[in-house]
Parts: sequence; structure tokens; C-alpha cells
Amino acid sequence: MQEIFPTLVSCKPLQNDFKCLQQIVVNSEKFTIGRGPHNNLNIPYLAISRNHCNLIKNDNNWILEDHSTFGLYINGVKLGKGNRKQVNHHDVITLDDSKEFVYKFLNEDAQLMPSSVKRIKLEPEEDHKDIINDMKMKFEESQNHEMKHIEHKIENTKHIKTTNMILKEQLQLDMKREIKKLEKECAAKIENLKGEKNEVERQKVLLIQERDTQLATLKENMERKIAELMEQIRKHTEIESELIVENNLLKEKMLKEREEFLSELNRESSLKQDMLNKLEAKMKEQEEVRLKEKQEFELILQKETEQLRLAKEKEVNELVEQKKQKELELMEELKNIKKNLEEQEMQKLEVQQQYNNHLDEIQKTKESDKLKLEQMHTKLNEAQENAQKAIEDLKKKIADREVELKTLAVERIKQQAEQSSEVISSLQDQLEKVRNQLHSVESENVKLLQNTTDKMEGTSKQTLTEFGEIMESELQCSICAELFVSAIVLNCSHTFCKYCITMWKKKKAECPICRTLITSESKSLVLDSFIEKMVQNLTEEMKQKRKDMLQSREEQEREMKQPSTSNRRRGSSYGSEGDFEYLEEEEESEGYEEYEDYEALHHYDPGDEEYWDDFGSNTDSDSGPDFDFGILEPNSGQSDNATGAGAGGSDNSGSRHRGRVPGRPGAYYGGYGRCFTCGARGHWAPGCPLRGD
Repeated sequence: MQEIFPTLVSCKPLQNDFKCLQQIVVNSEKFTIGRGPHNNLNIPYLAISRNHCNLIKNDNNWILEDHSTFGLYINGVKLGKGNRKQVNHHDVITLDDSKEFVYKFLNEDAQLMPSSVKRIKLEPEEDHKDIINDMKMKFEESQNHEMKHIEHKIENTKHIKTTNMILKEQLQLDMKREIKKLEKECAAKIENLKGEKNEVERQKVLLIQERDTQLATLKENMERKIAELMEQIRKHTEIESELIVENNLLKEKMLKEREEFLSELNRESSLKQDMLNKLEAKMKEQEEVRLKEKQEFELILQKETEQLRLAKEKEVNELVEQKKQKELELMEELKNIKKNLEEQEMQKLEVQQQYNNHLDEIQKTKESDKLKLEQMHTKLNEAQENAQKAIEDLKKKIADREVELKTLAVERIKQQAEQSSEVISSLQDQLEKVRNQLHSVESENVKLLQNTTDKMEGTSKQTLTEFGEIMESELQCSICAELFVSAIVLNCSHTFCKYCITMWKKKKAECPICRTLITSESKSLVLDSFIEKMVQNLTEEMKQKRKDMLQSREEQEREMKQPSTSNRRRGSSYGSEGDFEYLEEEEESEGYEEYEDYEALHHYDPGDEEYWDDFGSNTDSDSGPDFDFGILEPNSGQSDNATGAGAGGSDNSGSRHRGRVPGRPGAYYGGYGRCFTCGARGHWAPGCPLRGD
């Protein structure tokens, strides 16, 4: 049965700001009222204290406890701060001295109590007198406000009249000033024109006419303005007289309305007194009827509760049977999931064994190694895909089961929450166990992938060393014998470092290789990005060598922009401009003999397959790499030669310019440039005779 709370109903209409407080429901056993925000009822009014009063329920009775500074009243009797008093049905509670908040306490539970309960006699006459006095005060205030408004209008009309008179006087003064000014101007002009006879007389006549016309227009304007002002003054006087008449009429009307209002109030108060007497008689009759209804209602409630209890017991038994069936189904599904997981683990063990066998075979032969690695990768991917698919299927099944369980739980929880919550919690624990198993399977997959990548790193290191040497031999500048730094492609398609070709052009505007006139230059961003990306994959020693070379090149470029008088050598592979002069003289002395020597040394037959194999593996430095990075064979000792090449590139110029030294038989040489290992002409680094295998 729903609990019925008492209410506080205002005995008079409240202001617009407090309309929400017209009726208050006392919805707790300790209901606090006050100005503070922590109270159950917050009344933002200065006459109300922060903690004004409390309504406390004691069994079936309600007690009012006063905490206010000015005190509150129950049926016109002041309670006093700190005092308590029982509040009965229809008691009138006044919260403040100004009687702004006057409430009637209505307790419907008290109406169902026997009629022998003691009641305090109401004093409606005093309440009605207070209401009538309030209405009189408000009516007088509205009348006074109207009177002030009318007086304000009359004052405004008088002010307008005075302003119009002042404007009229100002206009007359302005007109007189203008006339005097015009007369002075005309007199001055007449005096100035006396020396001339006919013309002066004619101009005098014209000026007099102009003066007369201007005076006439001014007079007309001033007269028109004066007439307008007089018309406005007349209108204002008429409005003023009308307002005075209206004021008198309004005063008479308001006095009549006051008398009528007072007579109506007296008549209504007498009618209300009669109505109150009738209501008291009706209330007594209604109390007896309500007591009978309450007894009948209690009997009906007892019967309904017994029927509901029996129905709930039946539903609970049905729920228990359904839950048992669901538990059996879920256990079967969990067994199936476990079987699937065990099968997947067995598959993974088999894949691991196959992978280990493949790794043993990889160490024996490199070609078979690559094929087997590819097979292993494909198998691993398939196994991972199968595992992921199985995991996704399991997750979908679990999610579907969760949805079904949740829907069942929601439907049954409404009927019996406690029993269903225990079963759902056990099912959720089982689902969490399955999820943990799935996470463990995923972590094992990640570990397998990490093991494969670790084993691949060993083979990749061998390829990196050989790849670094091939880069140094194929992607090197023919001037400085180093990897390209800011590669520049000439119109003849040969490639050089930016700094090297700018220094070369100071002496000659020809290509250092083919002697073609340099007409255009273009940056090779592809080569630069390719070299930088490949250097990142090389050994730490080669990375450091490249870093040192780039730093020295930046210093040289800065000095080239800000030339100095000193000729001291830099820590680079070719030094200052003296090297380029020496190179130029040596190139000129040799001329095209290099190409002749090259043709003599490397005479080939177009049908010779060995030559084309050599040429396919060693291309010009400007055409970029033409080999497959994935099929490089490891060659021990080449990393040492690569470092030696860097050291040879930084030797002094005396050891580098010793003339032509033929390379190893069968080694490819393009007919230009020097060996970056020994610095001599006639061969490149792969065919250097100083290179030890």
C-alpha cells in the first residue's frame, strides 16, 4: 500500500517568484524548512531563517519544532525558538511575522483516524480579516500608483509648454540678429560702390531688391515657425485640460470602485463563514464513511496479497527448472569450446615442429632456406587466420549467449531478483574463464611471431654487410669516391655530389666523365632518399662513417659560402681546390687515353655471356642499383674492407694520385674515377689488388 504524505497548502495566493510553494508535500519523516540550500524545502526569503523549522513524524502524529529567530505561529499562537508542538489536520501554520507564508496542514492519514481525536478549534475569522486587510492595502497601493502616474503626465505637459515658449523667444532673437546682419552687409556694399555711377546705382537697386526679398523670406519663415509654435502650444494646453478632466474622472471612478470592492469583500467573508460551517458538518460524515471504506479495503488487500504470494511461488518454481536446463546447455557449450581450444593448441604444436625442421634446413642451403621460410610464413599466416577465425567465432557465440542470458535475466529479475542474480553471476564467471583462455591463446600466437622474427635477424645481418659494400662501390661519386651527398644529375645523365660538381665547375664547365658541356642540372631526390633509407639498415660502423662524412661536407659547404684566406686541409676525401686543380691537370694529360685503355683492357665480344653477367652486376653510378637486395650472398670480410674503403677515401692527396694501376683480372672498370680503397686510377674498389679475400 502506498504511503500517503501530509501537505502544506497556502491560505492565500503567493507572489510570482513563490508560485511553486503554493502547495508543499512533506515527503520525509524529518522535513526541514529554511532559507539554506541543504533543507528539504528552500524558501529564498529574508524573513525566513536558514534553519527555520522541522516537521518530525512520531508514530502517526506530526510534531513541529521551531528554530527561527523571529518565531512562527500555530493557529495564531506563537511557538517560540526551541519549542515543539503537535500539528493536527487543518492547523494553520504562519512561518513569518509579515504573514507572507501562511499554510494549512492537511494530513489524510489523520482523516482516517477515529472522530474521537482531539481537534483544535479553527479561527477562520482572524484569517479572513487578515486577507481582507491585505487586499485593501494592495488596492490602495494600486490607486496611489495611478495617481502618481497621472501627475507625472501633467508635469511633462507643463515642461513641454515652457520649452515651446523658450524656443519661440530664441527664434525671434535669431530673426532680429539676421535682419541686423543683412542691413550691415548691404550698407557696407552700398558704401563701397558709391564711386561708380551707373553701375553702382544699378547694383544698389539690385542689392536693395535682394535685401527686401531676403527680409520678406525671413519674415515669412519666422512667422510660419511662430504660427507652428503657437499651434503646438494650443494643442498642449488642450491636452493638459483633457488630462486634468481625465484625472478627476479617474479619481471619482477609483473611489466608487473602492466602495464596491469593500462591500463585495464583506459579502464574501459572510458567505465563506457559512461555507465553513457546512464543510465541518460534511467532514464529520465523510470520516465515518472513510473508516468503513478503510476496513473493507484492508480485507481486500489481504486476499490479494495471498493470491500474489501463491502466483509468485509458482513462477519461482518454473524459473528454477528453466535455469537448470540453461545451465546444462551452457555446460555442454563450454565443453565444446574447450575441445576446440585443445585442437587449436595441437595444431600450433605441429606448426612449431614443422617450423623448427624448416629452420634446420635453412642453415644447410640458402636457396631452400628462402623457400621454406616463405612456406612457414604462409602456414603461420593460415594458422593465425584460422586461430583468429576460431576466436572470433567463439567471441560471437559467447556474445550471443551473453545477450540471451541478459535478456532472460532481465525478464526474470523483475519477478524474483535475488535467485536470478546468483545464477547469472555463476554464468558470468564461466564466461570470464573462457575469455581468459582466449587471451592466453592470442598471447601464444604473439610469442610464436616474435620467435620467427628473432631467427630472421641472423640472416639479415649477413646481407646488410654485403649490401653496404655494393652500395659503396655502385652509388659513389666519381670525384670524391664516396656515397652521393645531395646527388645532382647533369644533362649527360652522369651523377655527382652537389659540392663536388660546384667545385669542378669553377675550373671547367664540362662533365668530368664524358667531357660534355654542362647545360643543365637537376636534383635526384630518388637517389638521396634511397641512400638515406639504405644507410639506416647498414651496420653501426657504416652509419658512423656516413655521419662523419656528412658533417665534414656541411663544414665545406659553409666555408664555400664564406671563403677564407687560409688554404688549410679539411678532413674530407679530397681537400681544397688544389685537389681539383691537380685532378684537372691529370685528367687533361690523360685525355681520352683512359677510354682507349679501357677498350684495350676490356675488349669484349657482343656474344660473350660472361661479360654481360659482369656488366649486369656492376652498373654506372648514375643509373642507380640494378641488383636484387633480397638474394645477396653473405661474404665474410667485406665489412672490414668497407671500413678500409672509408679510410682510403680520407687519405692525403699524395697517395691517391699515383697514376693508373690495373685491377684484378676480370674485374669491371668503367674507365673513369679512382678506387676509393687505394686512390689509384685504372680500377674500382671491387677489383682493387690491395683487397684481400
